[in-house]
Amino acid sequence: MRSMVRMGALLALGAMLLAPASAMAADATQEAILKKLDALQNRVTYLENKLSEAQQAARDAQNAAMEARKTSGTSLKMSQEIAKTRSRQPEGLLTEAGKRLKIYGAVELEGTYQNHEPKQGEGTTDSDLSIATAEVFFDATINKYVKGLVHLLYEGEGDAINVDEAFILVGQTDDMPFYFLGGLMYPAIGLFETYMVSDPITQNVFETQATAAEIGWSQDWFNVGAGVFNSSVHQASDAPDNNLNTFYVRAQFDAPEGALGEGVDLNFGAAYTNNIAGGNLGDEVAGEQLQDMVGGLSLMLNAQYKWVVFNAEYITALDDFQAGELSFAPEKGKPYAYNLELAFLPIEDWTFAVRYEGGGDLGDYEPDQQYGFTVAWDFLPDTTISLEYLRGTYDNDDERDLVTTQLAVAF
Repeated sequence: MRSMVRMGALLALGAMLLAPASAMAADATQEAILKKLDALQNRVTYLENKLSEAQQAARDAQNAAMEARKTSGTSLKMSQEIAKTRSRQPEGLLTEAGKRLKIYGAVELEGTYQNHEPKQGEGTTDSDLSIATAEVFFDATINKYVKGLVHLLYEGEGDAINVDEAFILVGQTDDMPFYFLGGLMYPAIGLFETYMVSDPITQNVFETQATAAEIGWSQDWFNVGAGVFNSSVHQASDAPDNNLNTFYVRAQFDAPEGALGEGVDLNFGAAYTNNIAGGNLGDEVAGEQLQDMVGGLSLMLNAQYKWVVFNAEYITALDDFQAGELSFAPEKGKPYAYNLELAFLPIEDWTFAVRYEGGGDLGDYEPDQQYGFTVAWDFLPDTTISLEYLRGTYDNDDERDLVTTQLAVAF
């Protein structure tokens, strides 16, 4: 009997000892499960964040690709991009120096074939292979309100690598819409947007590059700017001209993304300058002197609905140049040029564009009328191959066929 009591006591004691151990084991198991669940939740959150980043990167890449198509045949002028409220700049390569410096660029290899048919005499043909563009941008964010940019450009002429742009931008932020832009730049006397390979006639005749100073105001929907620079083309009565002699003003309307509905974008603007010969046209001014300064006006429109884009631009002198002042115009005249483009983006990675352009009082400087098409294929990331055909007629009834192929990479 005593042994049975002793046995029962031992069993009871063992049960008491085992119960806490079992409870402790259960608690340990639950804690381990909770830790695994926490780790799994953290992993899911991490993967969701990565997926979100990848989706945003894809959207950014798509936007960048569409912007790249707009400038596939012309060097990107960042000082002109500033003229647009919602300018999209390439992301570039971030350095480790505070991640304030972006480096990006492009290389364009072009092959051309040209057939020139004069009204009288035998026709001529020529062909060439060249690096049409090799450019690098150094875009530095100095602080919240100040940026600096240097743009190095080679355009297949000799061995020279030129500083194409070098400017400082102060302001143009959400909380500081007023801005100052100063340095070597392209004043926005025409914006020359294109989906084609070749530059439009408007750009060839009227594009302006200068060391200028500009002040302005830029926010959603609307921005304005005004600037001055010293052009080498001046009035003969002012010779020698060592003063700021050229000014310009511009106004730009740009609807914020999505404001007019999904897939709808609208951008239009106008600019005036007191010296339309302050740009490329000045190269044709004999002795860089005019009897009187000739003003100029530019109008531009860009409209997009889903995968269809329409570009239009018109630039004109507002007064006559006197006879002999322009090398290609023995008589007085008022040069002007226009460009109309329709681009289609119905298939991912493909761009189809058609152009009709021309001008007046341009002599044999540029065609009076020209039309053609471009087909571009982004067959690899940041790599585009394009084919373009243009047919032009000149004031003297000469005709020209121009075929251009281009392989372009962006980095």
